[in-house]
Amino acid sequence: MRWIHLKPADGRAMPWRNGGGTTLELAVDPPGASLVTGFRWRLSSAEVASSGPFSAFPGMERCLLLLEGAGFDIDFGPRGRVELREPLAPLFFSGDWPAVATLVEGPCTDLNLMCDPRHGRARVEALRFEGPRSLDLAGAPLLIFVAEGTVAVPSLGLHLGRRHTLRIEDGTGLLAVAAGLGGASLVVARIGPATF
Repeated sequence: MRWIHLKPADGRAMPWRNGGGTTLELAVDPPGASLVTGFRWRLSSAEVASSGPFSAFPGMERCLLLLEGAGFDIDFGPRGRVELREPLAPLFFSGDWPAVATLVEGPCTDLNLMCDPRHGRARVEALRFEGPRSLDLAGAPLLIFVAEGTVAVPSLGLHLGRRHTLRIEDGTGLLAVAAGLGGASLVVARIGPATF
């Protein structure tokens, strides 16, 4: 099993494609890929300081989760309007869709996973737990993002802090993890073939 522990300080800050803000790229495949060269998938976090349009990512499938703040409404034009208010509730939509966000009350922070469906699709779930539990490693690559709290991974000798990401390749079986005092919230994303 191959893995890498990614800290926020390891991320790559970059302007939004539409110039309306900045995002912190947490993980990307292939490593070193950019918006210019293209990518198979990309995990990032953005500070949404003002209302405005989303950048267009034609051909990409997107999953957005609210990390902090009161949330925002997203107007998808003819496809309707969606409220993103519940923390860590995954919202899937096409990067082809025009989207305009309206903040509810002040700035927000979100987590964004984009996948090129020609290479794979994402399954995303949010987990809130206390104490120990096991995570199924099937469906690698696997991304484990710590939204809140801290998490120990004894078998790897790791302590994942808030907003840290663990990327696992070629994993099988179960991975034992343990939440720190007060519990932890994780976002677990499995990126598999288009048929899974």
